[in-house]
Amino acid sequence: MTPLIVLDIAARIADRLVKSPSVPIEAPEKPVVKVEVAKELQPVLEHLTNNEPWYRSRVSWGAIFAILGGVATIGTMAANGVPLSWETYGPPLGSIGGGIGTLYGRWKARKPLGA
Repeated sequence: MTPLIVLDIAARIADRLVKSPSVPIEAPEKPVVKVEVAKELQPVLEHLTNNEPWYRSRVSWGAIFAILGGVATIGTMAANGVPLSWETYGPPLGSIGGGIGTLYGRWKARKPLGA
């Protein structure tokens, strides 16, 4: 009598495992896994290798806004009649120069620093 109960329990467990959606019946093929992994890692690899488009780069946008801020400051000071001197126009010129240098370095970089 006992072996029949064990077989009955085993059959019920097997039946639930086959019908359960949480237990995969067969593993996915390797090419499918490779495609999915590559799709997930592509943005990370683009960022790490400096290959993302310029408009997706936070560095590029920061440099562009630094240049625009410097130009706006110089335009405002010139419109308000601030006399030309290094003390007043130097900082916004430094911002413009730093932004240009950053854009040049970012767009010409072929590998990350330290690589």
